[in-house]
Amino acid sequence: MTLKDMEEYIPKGRRPGKERARNMSIKYKIASITILVALIPMVVLTVLMLFFYNRAIMQRADKQIEENIRIMSDRLSSVLQNGELCSNNLTIEFGNYYNDKSIKQVTRDNKIISQLSQSLLVYNGITSIVFLDNSGRFYSTDPYFNKDSDKIKYSNYVYVLSGAGGKTVLMDLKDNPFNREGKEVVTLGKHVLNIVTGQHLGYLFINMDKDYLIESSQSEISYYFIYDRDGNNIRQSSINDPIYEDEELIRSLYTTENKLVRYGKESYLFAKDDIDKFNLTVVGITNLNKFNVTGMDLCFIILTTGGFTAVLLLLSVAFSANFVTKPLKVLHDGAEQIAEGDMSVRFRFKTKDEIGRLGRIFNYMTQRNLELLKQVDDEARKKREYELALIQEQVKPHFLYNTLDIIIMLIEMNRSKEASRVTHKLASYYKNSLSGSEEIVTIEREIQIIRDYLDLQTMRYGDKFSYELDIDENIYSSHIPKMTLQPLVENAIYHGIKNMSGHGKITVLGRCIEPLNEADLSDLLAIKNKYVELRVIDDGIGMDQEELSKLNDLLTKENVFDSDEKKLEKEAEITDHDTTKGGSHFGLYSVAKRIKLYFGKEYGARIESRKMEGTTVIVSVPYLE
Repeated sequence: MTLKDMEEYIPKGRRPGKERARNMSIKYKIASITILVALIPMVVLTVLMLFFYNRAIMQRADKQIEENIRIMSDRLSSVLQNGELCSNNLTIEFGNYYNDKSIKQVTRDNKIISQLSQSLLVYNGITSIVFLDNSGRFYSTDPYFNKDSDKIKYSNYVYVLSGAGGKTVLMDLKDNPFNREGKEVVTLGKHVLNIVTGQHLGYLFINMDKDYLIESSQSEISYYFIYDRDGNNIRQSSINDPIYEDEELIRSLYTTENKLVRYGKESYLFAKDDIDKFNLTVVGITNLNKFNVTGMDLCFIILTTGGFTAVLLLLSVAFSANFVTKPLKVLHDGAEQIAEGDMSVRFRFKTKDEIGRLGRIFNYMTQRNLELLKQVDDEARKKREYELALIQEQVKPHFLYNTLDIIIMLIEMNRSKEASRVTHKLASYYKNSLSGSEEIVTIEREIQIIRDYLDLQTMRYGDKFSYELDIDENIYSSHIPKMTLQPLVENAIYHGIKNMSGHGKITVLGRCIEPLNEADLSDLLAIKNKYVELRVIDDGIGMDQEELSKLNDLLTKENVFDSDEKKLEKEAEITDHDTTKGGSHFGLYSVAKRIKLYFGKEYGARIESRKMEGTTVIVSVPYLE
């Protein structure tokens, strides 16, 4: 599949919109992202500015209307307290008049009328005062009420005051007998008692002009409503505004607890204060749209600035996107050529920015790919050479000839059973070592190969040496390259045991090791995972330290893919332990090389040896079940 085919291939099930976004040109992606990145902070800034501005306006408006409500409540309280003070003073004066038995009734009547008139002049806001004494006499500062004296005497107001003690109370606003056309009043009533004897003297009614009481509630942006304890509104008759005529709104304001009230298409800020002494409630609402006259100007400024900024942003994005994507297009076309297999493509950007560096990185990667392809070819060739060398080692003619000579000699000596056993061992050895195409086998099979090999060699050399296999059964299922141990055992025989004067012994040990700390790591390299260690030990002639160092340096080469392979192979042609005969350690070198090829440079082989004391070859491979 070519690169073009891969680009045209679209897996089923993807959303068309998402696929279009994926396939969008990078120029438009950059433009879209840039616009989003720029517009989102702008929108957030605008929202935050409006939010904090509106919050500040709300706080200022709330503070102002609360302050106005308190001022109005204080003024109402002051006016009502003024009426209460008037009623208290009149109660004292009337008590004096009635306690003085020497005063004639006519004189008392004149004094009461005079005192009522003086109080009307002294106390502001009082429009009229009416007094009903215990004998049914009717006194009023306004002659208008004389004709309604009987109505007042038998009104609900008198009944209410009869049970109120001597306290001044605000009378019910409904069915006020002192109201007259065009002039409504708010009435304070008091049951007048003799302050000396506690005797009932009469009922006092102080009428205050409603308009005077609430005249300060008129405002251009705020509206105020006064309610009695039953939720009845004291209507502002002198104020002409439709909002004061909306009965539904007036009823809802008395019970609402919301800070914001919607009326019509506008929002109002709500505030309330109670005058507990007289059971009155003052409610105020402020028109936020009229209060916040600069809000619309601010919105206009923000929108104008935002629109101008957006236009400049679009122009800059168009320019910058083309400036960035043009060299990216060159990179894209060159990358397509490289993907098609043309490794000769090179980018020559003069800039030193990210795109220029990216072009140089592409050049480096292309060159590295060429080198890696060549290295892979070389490694494949070397691997085939090692495998060929291994097969050649496996079928060494002299080993086969010697074994066949043993078989012939045993037959000639009529030792057919021994000849048959040698033949079976030889067949088993070649069956395990040569049959099958697998390159990695279990350690159990590898042990069977060297057991057959050692049995054949002990038959050949007689009492020259013996062997022992001590392999932990837990590692039998672990894997290892085939024919790893046979070259090592062969070296132990030919380079260690064969040239010694006495009897020798070869021991093969195997165990699983799991490093716990730095001191327990492999001597090859820092193997940090569980691994298998196999040792081939002989008590032969050993080797001196100089030769040992050369061998270990060769076996532990970190770069197992050294380009100068012929040099390494020549270094493997090291003199045999027996200086009278030439020998090769290429088999040992091949084992270490194959292990590194298969498992990595941290694994391999190393040698421990002392002259005339023996040699130990240690092989490390990963524990792989």
